[in-house]
Amino acid sequence: MISWKALIVGLIVTILVGLFGQAIYVLLASYIGMAASDYVFFSTYKQEIWFVFAILVYCLTMTFGGLLTGTIANQFKVSHAAVVGFIASVTSVVSSAESGHITFMAVVIVVLGTFFSSLGGVFARRVSEIDESAV
Repeated sequence: MISWKALIVGLIVTILVGLFGQAIYVLLASYIGMAASDYVFFSTYKQEIWFVFAILVYCLTMTFGGLLTGTIANQFKVSHAAVVGFIASVTSVVSSAESGHITFMAVVIVVLGTFFSSLGGVFARRVSEIDESAV
């Protein structure tokens, strides 16, 4: 049975947490970029470091969204979380796309979003199984 409440709330919260995470990331990255501009390592690998941190924030956001969605859903927790991750990922890619072309990185972002959101759903399922066995 599809839990529309879990899908809608999970999607809205995932998008809002993602936007909040992006704002914090941009502020933190600009501050660290200015403070670490004298170091050769940061100057050389600045793009790669920011990319890795951006992906980490994205994956954590999707995991949290999947966990929340799985917690709200009564059945099919992982499926609900995967659907929310997929929709949020596609929304993110479409809203930031400069052209209508599908790039390799866009596909990676959608796959990562779906995977980590599903992982959050797995966490939610395990927590509910532990709660049920304790009763």
